[in-house]
Amino acid sequence: MISLQTKDLSKEFPGVIALDKVNLSVEKGEIHAIVGENGAGKSTLVKIISGVYHQTKGEYFIEGEKKQFHSPKDASEFIGVVHQERELVPHFTGYQNLFLGLELTKGGFLLKKEMKRKTKKFIQKYNLDVDLDLPASDLSSGQQEMLTILKVLFRDPKIIIFDEPTAPLSIKESEILFRLIRDLKKKGLTIIYISHHLSEILDLSDSITVLRNGQKVDTIKNDDVTERQLINLMISKDMQNQYPKVKTEINEVIFEVKDYTPKKIGFKNINFNIRSGEIVGFAGLVGSGRTELAKSIFSGNKLDSGSIELYKKNFKSRNSKKSIDSGLVMIPEDRRGEGLLVNMTVKENIIMPHLSSLTKGGFTSENKIKDYVKNIIEKFSIKVFSPLQEVRTLSGGNQQKVSVGKWLGENANIWIFDEPTQGIDVDAKTEIYSIMGNIAKEGAGVWFISSDLKELVAISDRIYVMHEFEIVSEFKPPFYKEAILSKMMGEI
Repeated sequence: MISLQTKDLSKEFPGVIALDKVNLSVEKGEIHAIVGENGAGKSTLVKIISGVYHQTKGEYFIEGEKKQFHSPKDASEFIGVVHQERELVPHFTGYQNLFLGLELTKGGFLLKKEMKRKTKKFIQKYNLDVDLDLPASDLSSGQQEMLTILKVLFRDPKIIIFDEPTAPLSIKESEILFRLIRDLKKKGLTIIYISHHLSEILDLSDSITVLRNGQKVDTIKNDDVTERQLINLMISKDMQNQYPKVKTEINEVIFEVKDYTPKKIGFKNINFNIRSGEIVGFAGLVGSGRTELAKSIFSGNKLDSGSIELYKKNFKSRNSKKSIDSGLVMIPEDRRGEGLLVNMTVKENIIMPHLSSLTKGGFTSENKIKDYVKNIIEKFSIKVFSPLQEVRTLSGGNQQKVSVGKWLGENANIWIFDEPTQGIDVDAKTEIYSIMGNIAKEGAGVWFISSDLKELVAISDRIYVMHEFEIVSEFKPPFYKEAILSKMMGEI
């Protein structure tokens, strides 16, 4: 039985065809993966069938019945979406989040005991370890993800769409998620799974649909297709070098951290350095302290002991602005929450750090701004139909390029990239690697944090490994992934 079918589904925005006559067929009870570059049309397809967008042309059917949803609420009986950004009310308990919009009442009063009873009965079906009496904000990242999934399941949809669900999860939490997805399949639910992690796609799915430039390239059964073949279908060219390494000249140490010990955070005698023209990778499991270390130094946490030097001069920062003024910039892991103002335009995001240099006598020079923004968009190949397009409407890869490009006019010496390729497609990742390489080629140092060991080994000139808020090892080429991984796991 066909669970979901689309016929010539199309969506046009001003100047952009986001989806072009896509014909898709998903069988009931299968895990059907959708892959493609950022901007390939995956999100647009999901938003149409879940009631966020109305298609420009075409139609879609659920279990043979033609549908036209006018809102996500209208679609929720049939389509449940587990978004990359969790839709939870932080101060509500788990069960309150489950019943949000479905509250049981009598005489104007909430039937709390009845809601808790139904919640307990419901959660027993899935054998998940989530304390639904706690506020969502008190739950771990993995438990919040599970609560988000339970919230979708609670509405009993026929089709569940997972959109980049493992992006915020640890390896262990991801394994729990995969077990749940396989269990949902056994229960007869139809799963649509979207991810840039092709290893997950190949491990989980029954069928794979590849989208490119808004069009369907192919639907293939996941029997003996390889990751390489998927990449070739996604980007329309054989990718000889998925991890481009820009040749640079590595010179003297320009940034050095000695015995860094802010006890309040829990670091233990942190020592490392970065040279001019060098990409220095930081490896470690989730919770090892990699991001916390970068944020601590960038935001200027008070030192209990130790020192930091930039170009052999004492580096003291009291806040992120002081760090930026001193030549240290950071592209954060949470690009939407910390790196960008997503409800503002591409133009506004790009010029914000440079307003003083783009103004004269308190007035902005529109021609100067126009040329500057155009240069950044072209340099980073940011796909926009206009600089006035809101950042939130861009694909993940293009958002990431805006978050990097906005710092280009700064005289930065050290660039911190925290998980810069998380949640973006293969081709966009390649562009980010090239951007980092070119920054290093111009003489800056790059501090590169990543959970993807493959890309760390391919792009880094040296790698530090962190475990439990301590640097436990330093590796130089040739890199041996097994040795790095063992140090990440805490082995001596």
